[in-house]
Amino acid sequence: RELFPLRIDEELSLTLLQLEDAEPIFALVTHSREELRQWLPWVDASRSTKDTEAFLTMVQEQHTKNNGFQCAIRVHGEVVGVIGLHGFNRSNCSASIGYWLGTSFSGHGYMTRACKAILRVLFEELETNRVEIRAAVDNTRSRAIPERLGFSQEGIARQSERNREEFLDLVVYSLLAQEWRSKVHEQT
Repeated sequence: RELFPLRIDEELSLTLLQLEDAEPIFALVTHSREELRQWLPWVDASRSTKDTEAFLTMVQEQHTKNNGFQCAIRVHGEVVGVIGLHGFNRSNCSASIGYWLGTSFSGHGYMTRACKAILRVLFEELETNRVEIRAAVDNTRSRAIPERLGFSQEGIARQSERNREEFLDLVVYSLLAQEWRSKVHEQT
């Protein structure tokens, strides 16, 4: 069955990224550039709608090759961020989630709900065993998501991501299918 579009609740939905999303995504990046560039190495290279279109073409190839997906996070239809898979390893049944949200849309629980929906897809539909999220040590907002969702902190990947002229230490979080199932069981 088709996984997307995915309606999360009355205001929030996820749709696969399409080329027609280039302008709203680039506008969102531009508006949130100073906040995003602290943590995300690709932000400075995103200088025009053409750069965003190139990213979206790459994302569509990823999906076509059945190697994961990238989704627009939409609030009442408006793009407010992106969530998707950095990596999807079918042979090891594992995935790595990445996400970002426009600055003016943080603090409303959108990313937590979007992550929870992606986890449901990964664990229940795609039979993933392990999901990982990495976030810069000092990026408390991004780290709050896996912590809120019950991920385990495995450690620090020292200087594992280059962002401009510095290397960032990333906190490695993981959640296993059996942990997800027990959490879902607790909630019912």
